[in-house]
Amino acid sequence: MRKLTINMCVLACLAAAGCTSVPVDLRDTVVLHYQHVANVHRIDFSSPVMLPHRHLPVESVAPLASQGFWAVFLLCGVDVTGAGVPSFYFDVDRFRVRAGRQRFGPLRPYTLRLDDSADLNSRFDTRVIADAVAMEIQEGPSSQVFRHGYYPRLDYRFAIYVPHALPDYAGDELTLRYEGGRTMVLGNGYPPSDIPVAGLGAMGIASHCLP
Repeated sequence: MRKLTINMCVLACLAAAGCTSVPVDLRDTVVLHYQHVANVHRIDFSSPVMLPHRHLPVESVAPLASQGFWAVFLLCGVDVTGAGVPSFYFDVDRFRVRAGRQRFGPLRPYTLRLDDSADLNSRFDTRVIADAVAMEIQEGPSSQVFRHGYYPRLDYRFAIYVPHALPDYAGDELTLRYEGGRTMVLGNGYPPSDIPVAGLGAMGIASHCLP
C-alpha cells in the first residue's frame, strides 16, 4: 500500500510539472523525505573554536555576502523498500540545495566572516569551521547504512550553506537533492522559519518533522 501511495504521489507531481514522459518505476530508487525547517543568518558557537592559523578563537560566523544563510533541513524518513535496492549508504555531505542551475553543498573557503572581523575562512580551516557548525546544528549521524526496509521518523537535522542571495527567493521550501545512486528526494512543503542567530545547540530550530 505504501509503494502504491508513493507512486500515485509521484505521478501527480510529474503530471503537474508537465513531465509525464519521466519514468516513475521506483524498484531501483531510494526515496528520501525531508522538511526545510529554518534559514539561519549567523551562528554563535557554544564554545570558542580554535583555528590552526589564527591566534584568536572564533566565537561566531556569518555569511560574507549579507544575504547568505544556512538552510537547515530534517531528513524525515528513508524508503529503501524498492525490490531492486538491497541497501542505501547515507552520507549527509552528498545533499545539495538546488536553486535553478545553482547547487550548494559543503562549505567552501573564503565565504564566511569570522566574528565581526575582516578575516575569512581559509582552505586551512574550512573543515574545522564546518565541523563546528555541525556540532551546533546537526542531529543524527553523518553517515549510515540503511538496509532494505522503511525508516520513518528519523528527524536527522543538518545544514547546507547558501553563500549568497537566491534570485526571486521568497522564503519558501528549497529543493534538496542527493548525489550518488538512484534517489528521489521529496519535501513535505512546509516553509522554513527565518532565524537571525542560532547557537547553543540550535535552540529554536525545529527538531521533528511535521506530518
